[in-house]
Amino acid sequence: MPKRRLLGPEHPDTLLTLKNLADVYTVEGQYGRAEPQFAQILAIQRRVLGAEHPDTLVTISDFASMYQRQGKYNLAESYASQALAGRRHAIGEQMDTMLSAADLALAYVSEGKFAEAEPLAREALAFLEKNAPDDWTRFRAEAETGESLSGLKKYADAEPLLVEGYQGMAARKIHMATSDGYYLDRAHAWLVDLYQAWGKPEKAAEWRRK
Repeated sequence: MPKRRLLGPEHPDTLLTLKNLADVYTVEGQYGRAEPQFAQILAIQRRVLGAEHPDTLVTISDFASMYQRQGKYNLAESYASQALAGRRHAIGEQMDTMLSAADLALAYVSEGKFAEAEPLAREALAFLEKNAPDDWTRFRAEAETGESLSGLKKYADAEPLLVEGYQGMAARKIHMATSDGYYLDRAHAWLVDLYQAWGKPEKAAEWRRK
């Protein structure tokens, strides 16, 4: 890699190039190639920048996202928890912090830890409703709140949140990165599961066809 030779392995430009490559691998589903890249970047960032530097926390968040997409939910939980704790301490209640809360909520619902997921999803949703009401991430948090309630068998409360969350993301799909379609797919599957668990197979079949 020319930048590594010219600038050195710890230069910010070198790390940015490595991160961009790791991001491409993640989007392409080449997780076996992405993981060692992220690990190399994170080790350097922790040593050079510190554990709570914004760039370090971005990489930790990237790890959480990568493991989430692989279905390695325990690892996704671990890294999302680290990112959230670091951001709460370093920057407080900001957009990135709330997105980490949503990441951790997603890991929790994926593991069936619905009671742990609900307060985090609600926290992210309340912040995004106030500060980014038309952003697709607000609807992601809404769907996660709905899934938390569905997992707790509060189906009537879950339904409007899941429907609006899914429809809100679908209406803003043009503003989502290709890899963010993952959240839309999850919300769709949650709706099917909701109606199946609620004893409404016709509605489940209707959503399955959409």
